[in-house]
Amino acid sequence: MRRDTLLSSRLSGVVVAVLFLLAVLPVAQPARACTAFLQADLIAGKNYDWNLDQGLILVNKKGIAKRALLLNPAEKAAEWVSKYGSVSFNQYGREMPNGGMNEAGLVVETLMLPCTQNPGEDDRPAVTAWVQYQLDNSGTIDDVVASDKTIRISQGMPMPIHFFVADAQGQAAVVEFIEGKMVCHTGEQLPHKLITNDTCDQSLAYLAQHSGFGGSQEIRKSSRGSLDRFVIAADRLKAFQPDGSRQAAIEYAFDTLAAVRQGKATKWSIVHDVKNLEIHYKTERCDKIRTVRLKDLDFSPKTPVRMVSINTPHTGVLTPFFMDYDADLNSWLIYYCVKHTPMLSQIPDMLLEVLARYPETTFPK
Repeated sequence: MRRDTLLSSRLSGVVVAVLFLLAVLPVAQPARACTAFLQADLIAGKNYDWNLDQGLILVNKKGIAKRALLLNPAEKAAEWVSKYGSVSFNQYGREMPNGGMNEAGLVVETLMLPCTQNPGEDDRPAVTAWVQYQLDNSGTIDDVVASDKTIRISQGMPMPIHFFVADAQGQAAVVEFIEGKMVCHTGEQLPHKLITNDTCDQSLAYLAQHSGFGGSQEIRKSSRGSLDRFVIAADRLKAFQPDGSRQAAIEYAFDTLAAVRQGKATKWSIVHDVKNLEIHYKTERCDKIRTVRLKDLDFSPKTPVRMVSINTPHTGVLTPFFMDYDADLNSWLIYYCVKHTPMLSQIPDMLLEVLARYPETTFPK
């Protein structure tokens, strides 16, 4: 029996219980806030504000055949072969990234949005790991927007989130699922290239009330509410004056992330240098910069998947410290993080085993 068939069979035995849990678990949770933006000079920033800081940085290969893992086996699963290699930050297991950047310079990041309502079932095949699908298949914002015609995000997605996307052409998009429809803000609909944890429309309307953006209210720089973080970050993006220095631009992005950080709840601060295909990040445990250079990595499907702990003790360029993928470590990460996430902690162990074994269903094409 094929591994994907076996996993689907095991998954069907727990799907009813899982879907019930997802229906009754509260959406509102404490300390769940993030900020993402694209500043001039192709520098994207993201604060990951959460209660957990464990995670892996994974090298995802191109030329890999995949079939989406869905909570509801009755849904039609999307199938694809990855077109691009990528680097992702994963807290809930391999193939289920929080965010990342691919070799085309596409950045995709997730942020909580409580009012999210994903599409209902229709003729399109579904994915749960929407971020990995986009990193695998999309090179530009246009590709991401066009994908809504061919795939949909599953209703079984266990967290209410929206997405911030940036590409190597300097375009940005906020992708939300509102009342079952994709709502994409880009171009003139996204005059300020950032998002926090309210809808794009709500955030832009609040911004317009403030001095420098058409209103008279002073910016509340000490506030850490979602809407005020949006205003603080927008003000810094507006003030940024690029001088051609990549180092200065990266430092400015980190300073912007510091201006909206949530104290100890900010676990990772990530800066994507899209132009140079480099990812720089700091953690709550260590404020020294670590760097991942995509150009140093092998995205060929013929070599093993590589990984490094987000909290590696090493700093600077991390290329020498990547190791071959460890399935046991991936399994531990899934169990630990799910059991310590309030809105997920009641998910049955059998499903966690399915998630841990899901990478075994992918193969070079």
